[in-house]
Amino acid sequence: MLLKSKSQYFTKKSKNSGQVLVEYILLMVIAIGLSTLMTKKLISRKTGDTGIITEAWNRILVQIGRDVPDCENPDCR
Repeated sequence: MLLKSKSQYFTKKSKNSGQVLVEYILLMVIAIGLSTLMTKKLISRKTGDTGIITEAWNRILVQIGRDVPDCENPDCR
């Protein structure tokens, strides 16, 4: 059975710590990129490209604004 010396153990461990750092940075870049993309698609306020939440909120506001409590005719809604 071959036993590793302490110096061999520590040099291998230091190489792995660099890989962990690189993987962490890559995961952070992916997470930030996805969150930015989702935010732009959900709450964008551009004129031609409104976000999903902004568009739904606008429809709710228009529906509330059209409500006339004294109107009995369905055409005025």
